[in-house]
Amino acid sequence: MKKLHLAFAAASLSSLLSGCNFYLADIFHDSPKQANNGFKYLSTDPDQKKFVVDQNSNNFSFNNKYYIKDETKNPDNAVIGRGVDISTPVQMISPIAGSATMVKGNHAYLNIKTADLKNIQVDNILMDRLLRYLKSRDISVESVDSLNSTIITGWYSSDYNFNKITLKRLENDDDIVEYRTKYSVTFRKLKSSEIVQMDVALTNFKAYHEGRRIYADPSSFVQNRFPSLFLNDYLQVFAQQTHEGAEYIAADRGYHSVKLGKDANGQYGWIITGSFDVLWPRFVKMLPKYGFAVLYEEKIRGIVDTNYDEEDEEFFEEQGVDNFVIEDDKYRFQMGVKGDDTIITIFDNSKQPLNDELFLKMYSGFAKALEKELN
Repeated sequence: MKKLHLAFAAASLSSLLSGCNFYLADIFHDSPKQANNGFKYLSTDPDQKKFVVDQNSNNFSFNNKYYIKDETKNPDNAVIGRGVDISTPVQMISPIAGSATMVKGNHAYLNIKTADLKNIQVDNILMDRLLRYLKSRDISVESVDSLNSTIITGWYSSDYNFNKITLKRLENDDDIVEYRTKYSVTFRKLKSSEIVQMDVALTNFKAYHEGRRIYADPSSFVQNRFPSLFLNDYLQVFAQQTHEGAEYIAADRGYHSVKLGKDANGQYGWIITGSFDVLWPRFVKMLPKYGFAVLYEEKIRGIVDTNYDEEDEEFFEEQGVDNFVIEDDKYRFQMGVKGDDTIITIFDNSKQPLNDELFLKMYSGFAKALEKELN
């Protein structure tokens, strides 16, 4: 299996994430968004002296070549002084070889060429890493459109440079402006079928100061700033977790890695590197360790019927995995073959596929448990 090479430097990535906004600006300025002082002109009365031309001089002729057009309909509404945002644009990063990033409007895009990655399901890998990323940033999954491979996130609270804001930080910093944002993330294959695209769109934007909502126009600058910061942050975490594409060649070393995927019916599941015959007995054996009492198993059809009795938080902490978040109930696991790999899907007590939102919440914890137990 070919590697999806990564080329990145941790030090340079962290600086790029700020969009070339030097953090030293916070030392010298009230905000990296504003100029350093120099606002006295706002309280200065305009010069009322009449413009006089010397009679002995030639008359002035006006040239429109250097005329600066006022884009605002009402000059009184023009943005001036502290209202002017001088933040530099966000510099997009591309730590994955063969990838390109761009921003347009309120969308930030990651395009990856897949011509040399025949055996790698890039869209599944990107989705898998997205779920892990959202979990690491405590960003909830609000809804899922599996047909269009789109995830809608919950609110994320950050400062202007996308650093997470906590209640403690708000209490200790009276001047901080809190930005609350929501995103939609869509994965698609472009018409050429040789490019997988990740599309991050800013869908909601609010700004608060000292707990009070303040007016903040989601200008074109803000609209492309935050999806760019989201994608940059995601790519940095992706690069740190991937380590030169090790998991993509894990099967060559006998390691059973777990990633997100879909079965032939479009249902989400856990794709495990390894053969069905090898993984079946190990999977059935691991289920009781995590609260799933095996009621019935049939290898020919790949079915395991279980009764789940949720463990407490202390148990999950001891195991080093996230809570599975599903309720005590009966569940059916279906194990099948997907190419050279094995896929596991899950059904509720009515033998219906577990809904996408619940599966994606359960995914990361159960995936980690699978990797731990199967290896």
